[in-house]
Amino acid sequence: KFCQVTGQSDWCSSSMPCHENKYQSCQVENWCVCQWAFASYIEKAGGCDAIQYIQCDAINMQALSAYASSTQDKHKEALECIYERCMQS
Repeated sequence: KFCQVTGQSDWCSSSMPCHENKYQSCQVENWCVCQWAFASYIEKAGGCDAIQYIQCDAINMQALSAYASSTQDKHKEALECIYERCMQS
């Protein structure tokens, strides 16, 4: 869904060498995306409720800082989405 929504080439449904055995091929399941692509993904998908699962323990704190200091609405929405999905107790 990420690749479709953002218009990136379809690496999302590709296979790559497995972590456990580089001679085997495994479906891509989790992938790091840059903070700007993530913000665009939320915007293009129609909001936080429309996106896929977020791997919360893999979020880069520098991305949170960049979103927090940005004046762009889509960056504020990305930060709010992360807090909503990952940082509620």
